[in-house]
Amino acid sequence: MKKLPFSVCIITKNNAKTLETCLRSVSDYFDEIVVADTGSSDSTKEIAKRYTDCVFDFKWNADFADARNFSVEKARNDFIFSLDSDERIEKIDCSQLLDFSNKHSTDIGRIEILNLQADRTFQREHVSRIFNRKNFRFEGSVHEQLVSTSHADRSMVELNVSIIHSGYADEGLNQKKAKTYREMIEKKLKENPNDSYLLYQLGRTFDIQQDFSNAAEAYLKSLRTSPRHNLEYFRSAFDDLCFDYLNLNEAKKAAEIINFYGYPYEDADGYFLFGHVYMNLGNFDEAVRCFKKATKFADSSRPGANSFASWFNIGVIYEVLGFNEQAIKAYENCGAYSLAKERLKKLR
Repeated sequence: MKKLPFSVCIITKNNAKTLETCLRSVSDYFDEIVVADTGSSDSTKEIAKRYTDCVFDFKWNADFADARNFSVEKARNDFIFSLDSDERIEKIDCSQLLDFSNKHSTDIGRIEILNLQADRTFQREHVSRIFNRKNFRFEGSVHEQLVSTSHADRSMVELNVSIIHSGYADEGLNQKKAKTYREMIEKKLKENPNDSYLLYQLGRTFDIQQDFSNAAEAYLKSLRTSPRHNLEYFRSAFDDLCFDYLNLNEAKKAAEIINFYGYPYEDADGYFLFGHVYMNLGNFDEAVRCFKKATKFADSSRPGANSFASWFNIGVIYEVLGFNEQAIKAYENCGAYSLAKERLKKLR
């Protein structure tokens, strides 16, 4: 198979544990790999050199966008696939990518990321990773974003590419990263306290640290400073804000947010959220209806929202109401989900 005329650009620092898996997953598909190392003291660079001659040193300046742009500038190809060292390709449609490079030089390619969690489940999201460097560059010292450098109209093109991200699987490392990112974000917010995207990312770091109160405050500020449904991160900020309110036993606030902004998303994650809100408000009939609706969809971003998680909540509701036969049937639909198995042992 002829390799795709794309450059895979990766920034690294002490990623020896994950880098080889990452590089092995892309080496058969793309004709160039560029690695910009920001100061590794382990064998990261030695591993990188097994797969590419394009390994460069970048003096770290606490700016992720600068490091990304440095790697892009070193690339031979104009079309770039930006990847992290703890990610690996799970699925790729090469013909679609080639078509994208021929027809979409002013557009951004979005791919699916499956974030492996500490409990070994996956959380799904779609992110912008593929672009033509003539028309885009990275901005933002932390949680960098692609911005257009031309005045051409651009669109987001969903591509049939999936990658697995293992960075959230190590809870200790995850907490350490969250602390570092939070400090960087808070420093940048002192310069621009109304940066909607940074406020959203601040909320995410608080969520990782299970500080739901501060997370909710950050998400709410993010929505208020730029309340537009077309923002890439609006959906995530909105849903996470509502779940933070639920974690704080403030279901009424979650309902108020939904009523205030409206909810234009018709999918499993939306009905899963509604089910939780109704359940916490004591409207069990509506909660069951929403959870059942969630199971009708083929996929979801939140783990199990379209399957075991919704069925488990249905089982809990039926069990609380004393409808044990219905509860058993719901728990049986949860498959190997351990909490459902525990409930079945007690009910049978």
